[in-house]
Amino acid sequence: MKKLSTKLISKLDSITVRSQAEIINRLKIFDFSKSSIVHYSKSQSKSFEGHSFDNFQNRFNIVDFKTENSIKNIDYKEIVEVGQSYIKGELSDSNFVLNMSTFEYWLLDELKTLISYSPVDFYPNDKKQIEISCLKTFRDLTVLWNELIDDYLRSLPYKGMKEELKTFLKAFQFKESDFMTDLLDKISESSLLRNIIIHNQKKVNSSYIKKSGKFGRFSDGDIAVITVEIIYDQADNLLRFMQDFRKNLESLGK
Repeated sequence: MKKLSTKLISKLDSITVRSQAEIINRLKIFDFSKSSIVHYSKSQSKSFEGHSFDNFQNRFNIVDFKTENSIKNIDYKEIVEVGQSYIKGELSDSNFVLNMSTFEYWLLDELKTLISYSPVDFYPNDKKQIEISCLKTFRDLTVLWNELIDDYLRSLPYKGMKEELKTFLKAFQFKESDFMTDLLDKISESSLLRNIIIHNQKKVNSSYIKKSGKFGRFSDGDIAVITVEIIYDQADNLLRFMQDFRKNLESLGK
């Protein structure tokens, strides 16, 4: 690979820092929300007071619901149960899924930045066929290259996270050994788990078991519960990969 310009390295690095901050800030909100729900609900020994439900029903358009008895408060036990359920369910799931999405977007953003720097050098060496009628719609080759690059990048997620990471490393001419041991497999497991949450109602299937191997956290048929430990373990792996990338990036300019 040709040595990269200082400007390009700086841009690649800043994209990484920004994405790392996004993951960390989301974890801060998760931690704050979790603590707030638990602390506030437990501070109400008898009823959930200090919050007005006066306008709660008015926000809905369902007539029958709007005409029911007004909600004045909520039972202490109920708010604790609902709060804990929310933490273990929607709050944990959304944090896990969104951090995985941030990481995937970062991978593609870095690849696009790299390839756009010199598309002739980095575009895959397959024989891309372009219709003449399509070429006529482009007055600027830069726009055409962007279309080709975007088309290529859109295909990568369908290969699975493990292959996507390998493609990423190959583009930068890095080796797996340049990154922490087992990092690619651990991130791949998180991606598989994210897919279980989104596409399979959190029920673990044989595909997850087979592809995650020894890094799998659940058994076939389990309902995946995203614990606090899993959330921080995932984030640690994503942030570590990004940090190792930043360190290796420095060598490309020397």
